[in-house]
Amino acid sequence: MAVTLSKSLTSMKKSILALALAIAAIQIGCKQSNETSSGTLSSENLEKALMEKLLTAKDGDIIQLPEGSFSFNRSLSLEAIPNVTLKGAGMGKTILSFKGQIEGAQGLLLKDCENLTLEGFSVQDTKGDAIKAHNCKNITMRGLETTWTGGPKKENGGYGLYPVSCTNVLMENCEASYASDAGIYVGQSTNVVVRNNYAHHNVAGIEIENTRNADVHNNRAMENTGGLLIFDMPDLPQANGWKIKVHDNQVENNNHPNFAAPGTVVSILPPGTGLLMMAHREIEVYKNTIKGHKTLGLCMNSWLFTGRPFESKEYDPFCSAIHVHDNTFEGNTGEVDTSTDFGKLMAAVTQGKTVDIAMDGIFNPASLGDKGVPTGDAAFCFKNNGNISFVNFNAGKGSKPEEIAKNLSTDIAPFDCSLKGVDITGHDTWLTLK
Repeated sequence: MAVTLSKSLTSMKKSILALALAIAAIQIGCKQSNETSSGTLSSENLEKALMEKLLTAKDGDIIQLPEGSFSFNRSLSLEAIPNVTLKGAGMGKTILSFKGQIEGAQGLLLKDCENLTLEGFSVQDTKGDAIKAHNCKNITMRGLETTWTGGPKKENGGYGLYPVSCTNVLMENCEASYASDAGIYVGQSTNVVVRNNYAHHNVAGIEIENTRNADVHNNRAMENTGGLLIFDMPDLPQANGWKIKVHDNQVENNNHPNFAAPGTVVSILPPGTGLLMMAHREIEVYKNTIKGHKTLGLCMNSWLFTGRPFESKEYDPFCSAIHVHDNTFEGNTGEVDTSTDFGKLMAAVTQGKTVDIAMDGIFNPASLGDKGVPTGDAAFCFKNNGNISFVNFNAGKGSKPEEIAKNLSTDIAPFDCSLKGVDITGHDTWLTLK
């Protein structure tokens, strides 16, 4: 009896030990599984590890980058994987350097991804664009930095942060510098929020191009060639942009020499440009500080003013429905910069004087009223912007310098009106659903 009981106890102990080992194995397995899904990477040989992790990423992966500076000689890419987060220790703390890049154009290329978050790291010295996202949906760029450490050079990559053809974009608390085109750029996208960013020492600080339903606010654009650009370009898949709100931004001292590659559109941008709108419609600009520019504070022009051809039949080359109100214009004085043809034209027609608000005066003929300016929903309205200088080139009556000098007007009265606020309701609904 005692022997039988002893054997039973021994058997029970073995069973309990086996069960404990099984539970431990399950726990270890779960921990390993969690580590795999979180994608925590070691700083040792990060280049190889990160490339492999992006190539083998799965739905829901969180890829954590360590603190430190790491060199890459090839582009990184992620394609068609949903719900991925790539997160570093913070801008300036996790640095991905592409100074020795020998393959690929971008530093980081993201294609066809949904619910993508990039956060907390710096990308430096890429051969081409720093971070490009193409055809992504629900993309967040937060606390990122892009720069070229050699300073302003036409050989620098064109764009720092570069979402294009995307739906639902949030870009916040980022910093971009020394891009040879635009530091912060959003192109051909829909439902966009660009807020609390800092763009400096680029050709264009912040550029919104062919985009629909965008809220651009509380950013700083300083020491660029041009501070903030709202452009519509021809012959692109998304032909026309509309409904852009630009408010509560600091656009200051954008007088940096233009170092864009010759032949690019921004190469015509004169240093000393605050905010430039071209061929776009339904823009509301309010509560911004536009300060310290030596060529012009704010300007609106049609694509026709560039003299460049276009082929798209859907493209609308005119600005329309522009409402500029309740802004602060300060210290936009000095000698107009004449290092570009645009600047030379400005200097010729204004006798070298800086202007707070300028327009080319080339309007869609279908929008004109009895006074020869757009009316109704297509109107240009300037209200409550203080004691500002103004010039309308009236280039629709002749675009040669001598014709402009003859026809220009400094009378802002025909544009003393108001429009309804631009309605972008629903542009950020996706953020509340995340």
